[in-house]
Amino acid sequence: MLTRNQLQTLQAARRQGIGRLLLLARRDFLDRLADRMANDAFVMSHANEHKAVMSQASGRLLPFIDLDGTRSVDLARRMGVSKQAIGRLVKELEEAGLLHREPDGADKRAFLVKFTEPGLDYLRCMHASIQRIEDEYTEIVGAERMQSLRESLSQIAYGEEK
Repeated sequence: MLTRNQLQTLQAARRQGIGRLLLLARRDFLDRLADRMANDAFVMSHANEHKAVMSQASGRLLPFIDLDGTRSVDLARRMGVSKQAIGRLVKELEEAGLLHREPDGADKRAFLVKFTEPGLDYLRCMHASIQRIEDEYTEIVGAERMQSLRESLSQIAYGEEK
């Protein structure tokens, strides 16, 4: 049985662990993004009946799709989910008119997931919302710390040097 002091130490470590902080920050980001997109005039006028689907699925999947298209197997690997889960998300976003699948010229058995023209418009709208969220974060932590955070995360995510 852990002592009270050990439990307090463990709780502090969990609260400040980088993995937990990143997960909580991602949740905050996705919540803010879903809220912005749900209240965006473009989204409301072009996708009324699919707005809820898009706000949930798009924030998770769209960042992993390359502008020239991405194979489903690569999307599954990037997101850390099954090919079946990717298939469901892609289908939802196809039905919303944001994505389409086309045969991969390099592999006849595979398909590329690509943005439609409305999907690219939606992506631009999404990035405008992301910029507003980043502006909010900059107000919270300050410009210098935000730049440092961006550089640190880029180095971790992409192996980029300053």
